[in-house]
Amino acid sequence: MANAKVITLDHVAVMVSDLERSLRFYHDLLGLDFVASEEHEDGPISMMTALPGVHMREYRLRPAGGVNGHARVAGQGFTVDLIQWIAPESPTDRYPINHVPSSHICFGVESVPATYDMLVEAGVEVVSPPVRFDGEGEWHVLFLYDPDGNLIELNEIGTGTQHEHKSKMHSWSRY
Repeated sequence: MANAKVITLDHVAVMVSDLERSLRFYHDLLGLDFVASEEHEDGPISMMTALPGVHMREYRLRPAGGVNGHARVAGQGFTVDLIQWIAPESPTDRYPINHVPSSHICFGVESVPATYDMLVEAGVEVVSPPVRFDGEGEWHVLFLYDPDGNLIELNEIGTGTQHEHKSKMHSWSRY
C-alpha cells in the first residue's frame, strides 16, 4: 500500500479567542515574526471545514530564526497560524495536559531559564519551573499555556536534542 510521503512541515494552526491578545503573546513575548493577516468567509473555507457559514480571521507568524544559528524546521515556509473563528462560534474548554485528543507546539529558545523568568514576570501561566534532562546530551524544557490555554513547550537545545537522546536519557531534575 502506498503512503502520502510527507516531505515537510508547512504550518501549525492555533485556535484563539482574541487574535490581538494572541499576537501580543506569540509575537511580543515569544518573538515570532508577523508574516501576514487574512480573513476567510464561506465558500472554499466552509467546504474545507464541512461547516456552513464559516468566517475566520488569521494571523500568520514565523519563527524568527534558528537555535544556535540554524533552523530546526525543514522548509522556509513554515508558519504558526493564529486563527480566530467569528462564525461558527468556538467552544473554549481547556483540555488537561494528558487529554486525547490534544497536542502541543514546541519552540526552541536560546535559554529556557531566562525565558521562564521573563514569562513569569509577564504573568504567563507555566506548568512547572524549567526541567533539565541529562543523558548523552543535555536539554532543558518548559511547558506553559498561551492566553487561550493552548499548551506550549519551550526547549533549549544543549549538546543534543531530546529526540536524538531520548532513548539514552537516565536522569532529570528541576532547577
